[in-house]
Amino acid sequence: MGTLTEQWQRRNEPWNRRQRWNRERKIAGALVRHGLGFTLVQAKLGWLLPFQKGLLSHPRRDEPYSGPEHIRMAFEDLGPTFIKLAQILSTRGDLIGPDYATELARLQSAVPPVAFPDMAGVLDAELGRPHAEVFASLDPEPIGSASIGQVYRATLPSGEAVVVKIQKPDVRSTIDLDLAILRRWIRRRVSQEPAASFYDIEGFFEEFAFTLKNELDYTNEGDSADRLRHIHREDADIFIPSIYWDLSTSRVLVMDEVRGTDFVGSAAEVSLTAEERRNLATIALRTAFTQIFREGFFHADPHPGNLVVMDNNRIGLLDFGIVGTLTDRKRDDFLDLAYAMSTGNAEGILDALWALGVTEPEAQRRSVARDFDHLFHRVGRKSFADLAAGDIVGELMRIAHRHQLQFPPDLALLFKVLAMLESTAALLDPTFLLFEALEPHVTTLLKERTSPASVGRRVGRDAIDMVRLMEGLPHRADRLLQRLETGDIEFAARTVGLEVEAKRLHRAIDRLTLGITVTLFLVASGIYVLAAELAGTESGRLIFLRLLITTGGVFLAALGLRIWKTRDR
Repeated sequence: MGTLTEQWQRRNEPWNRRQRWNRERKIAGALVRHGLGFTLVQAKLGWLLPFQKGLLSHPRRDEPYSGPEHIRMAFEDLGPTFIKLAQILSTRGDLIGPDYATELARLQSAVPPVAFPDMAGVLDAELGRPHAEVFASLDPEPIGSASIGQVYRATLPSGEAVVVKIQKPDVRSTIDLDLAILRRWIRRRVSQEPAASFYDIEGFFEEFAFTLKNELDYTNEGDSADRLRHIHREDADIFIPSIYWDLSTSRVLVMDEVRGTDFVGSAAEVSLTAEERRNLATIALRTAFTQIFREGFFHADPHPGNLVVMDNNRIGLLDFGIVGTLTDRKRDDFLDLAYAMSTGNAEGILDALWALGVTEPEAQRRSVARDFDHLFHRVGRKSFADLAAGDIVGELMRIAHRHQLQFPPDLALLFKVLAMLESTAALLDPTFLLFEALEPHVTTLLKERTSPASVGRRVGRDAIDMVRLMEGLPHRADRLLQRLETGDIEFAARTVGLEVEAKRLHRAIDRLTLGITVTLFLVASGIYVLAAELAGTESGRLIFLRLLITTGGVFLAALGLRIWKTRDR
């Protein structure tokens, strides 16, 4: 039946029971289809059913599919909600492991386009008039089709070349339905096994749902573009398109067209000299460094498709749907992490990670530090500047996954951005190494952080926080004492994994009880046999003893059945 809240939500859902059931069946079908292949791969039995030959609608190829590939294909089949979920999970190697994160990062959101008449219906409804009255021309052939929207070239009556991003019809209702189904499944899972995982699955899902809802509102993307354009307002090497707010809504976004050569492909495909390619890679690095370390607001999806080489060797940025933020304190802590990694200081790395909000299920600092020491030993005398950022991030995520370290979302996203930035810049300059290029910037920033002016600002900020704390402390202490006196405060302690151990103890007690009961029953049966042999007659006492043994047998059978039913709880 569910809780009263769930029943109320179910009654107020915009979809009916049949729609929800059909969608659940489709999701379950895709998970079963790809899950069977995944299970066989995990059990080393993939040879039994060669899914790569086209079984159960899997794409055909010669090589067998791996477990992570089956997971990726399942997400790909299920549409925009699951594609976006896979993109978020691809940044969380600490949660799902680096192998799965790498595979999910390959998932493409490009899908077959929706017919233009359907998209034009959305555009006209958002503009409040036919689009022919707004645009001098609009090419009905999309230049891009993703899971949520499609992009078209257009021209304004004044002559400006623009692009029009239109949200696909019914995508919001599909995503809302998927989120409701996933939320119900997750809550049911957590309620049945509250200690099944150290990770906060519900918290992760709610954060994902919030991010996806924001991405559905194109005004958020426009605001992010405006903010990034303001950050780079004095940088002539970076172009960020302007938003035409009078023509934009939550489902339509009109902006300047960014024309140039795509980053996609090898460096040889870009008709630039080696020096020009190195310069462009440097510009990309400087742009990311300014956004992350100077401003704390950064473009979080710098893959090659979102960067364009424009005229005069400028870089144009596209797609501002995913952005990241860092507070001043987080930026300082991340600088500490970068410095500790560059010097090979395992304890310093742990201090910085813990300061950044990384959590752990138990006190296992020594084992984590040992893994970092092993990493430095494998690196040898090499500086971290001589290593690829993707390799370092991958190894860091492996250590995190092995020890169940839980990274805060902003930090996990930042690591993913750095690795993606390096691979993108390497398309222009194959010799590009992120940490090598970052080293002088980080050194400069560390010097600035230790300058008297910077230290004075931090001390002033901490002093203000301390004053505010002291001002409110007497009142808070008084309220706390009052609640203690009236008994309004209760203290509770929860040990991670205690519920699981309690269940194991309960099952052990059940088995012990059953063993003792069986033993007593056998002893009683022996007494009965001996008594019957000695009495030789059906005396009243012997009949009473037989009745007791029969009752004990029934009780024993009932106890055994109860223990069998609760063996997996």
